[in-house]
Amino acid sequence: MTGRDAVETAELVRSGDLAAADVTREALRRIEERDRALGAFVHVDAEYALARAHAVDQMVARGEDPGPLAGVPLGVKELHPVEGWPLAMGSTLYADRVADHTCTLVTRAVAAGAIPIGLTASPEFGRASYTASELHGVTRNPWNPALTPGGSSGGSAAAVAAGLVPIATGTDGAGSLRIPASYCGLVGFKTTYGVVPRGPRHRGAADNDHYGALTRTVRDTARFLDCVCGVDPFDRASLPAPTRFEECLSTDLRGVRMAFTADLGNAPCDPRVADVVAVAADKLVAALGAVAVPADVRVDERCGAAYRTLSAPDVYAQLRAAPRGRELHATLRGYLDAATSVDADALADAHEARARLVAGLAEAFERFDLLLTPATQVPAFAAEGPMPSEIAGRPVDHWGSLAVTFPFNLTGQPAISVPAGTVDGVPVGLQIVGRRHADALVLAAAAAAEALAAPHAA
Repeated sequence: MTGRDAVETAELVRSGDLAAADVTREALRRIEERDRALGAFVHVDAEYALARAHAVDQMVARGEDPGPLAGVPLGVKELHPVEGWPLAMGSTLYADRVADHTCTLVTRAVAAGAIPIGLTASPEFGRASYTASELHGVTRNPWNPALTPGGSSGGSAAAVAAGLVPIATGTDGAGSLRIPASYCGLVGFKTTYGVVPRGPRHRGAADNDHYGALTRTVRDTARFLDCVCGVDPFDRASLPAPTRFEECLSTDLRGVRMAFTADLGNAPCDPRVADVVAVAADKLVAALGAVAVPADVRVDERCGAAYRTLSAPDVYAQLRAAPRGRELHATLRGYLDAATSVDADALADAHEARARLVAGLAEAFERFDLLLTPATQVPAFAAEGPMPSEIAGRPVDHWGSLAVTFPFNLTGQPAISVPAGTVDGVPVGLQIVGRRHADALVLAAAAAAEALAAPHAA
């Protein structure tokens, strides 16, 4: 099970050489055997999964094609609603809530033949870069259980890295796909904003949140995207599907201009991480026959404050019903405190900072086609947290520890993490960033980088 990727599984099921029910039973067995030590899943629905698997097998028996994800077990991040399943979002506030609808992402995956197995863990409302909550406890990294798989899509990353499922959904508001991918040796792709739909009833006005998936291969990511992308009338930001991603993975990238920066101009980075990623970047440029150019990029440190200001109202909307005196996660408390002080001047300043960042990066991308950076600034830290308060001898706040990921949420550019190597036996990722709508180029470069990297499963 660990060695079979989603595409291989789907093709075997579609041909009738492998039964979806057998694949599902094997996934359920692995979850039962391994997940007590990891805490990747917070809800498993074996009855539903087996019913879906039998339906897929019946379609094959009738000579019908169940779809490109036929029989592929799917983990669903607990921030993504599935009708009839819990919708606590990692919070004791909503411990008893049950979803009354299914999000478009999961609906489309199921229509393509995927088999949802259950819900994967998230920190409360997805607002931390490690995965632990009062409701569910601590989620651990399969490479080293003492360490975090990252967050907020940490449960999904742990599930995929441990071989419990080949694909699990995730979200990325400030790095929550790319950070877990980096720490778990996986692929985590934040597409151009709007490419992956977020309907129906997605809550959030900051326009920073992206949906996606954690996988073990770039090809699996491409296939998943081909199944779920496209305009969703329930998501005002959704875009038409740009291309068939799986067909673009072997694109010739000779002559493509690539720039590497370990710090985006001001982000502290652990030297061990910087060294591993720099070597991976050099190998990629050489292997592709690409052209290395200077990055000369600097992200304004004030962008962290702008991000918090733009996101604070969204957190406030989720927490305004919280009982007084309830102890909140420190990150949530920071958002809530920021929300109480947001005024017209603060919002105007935040939007201006975002506009300057978009313009600055657009100008930079006139000099190069792809930007290469570390996907995380430190190796995986303790599973229980907290997030780093110092990196490479420099004190950092919440945003300083996310300084290589969150800027691309503000700009809406495509950014992917693929394995680059290891530090102290645990993976670190190479981040590849493109211009808005250059998703296919980013994926093609990621496929090439993947071929040069170490194994991706724990």
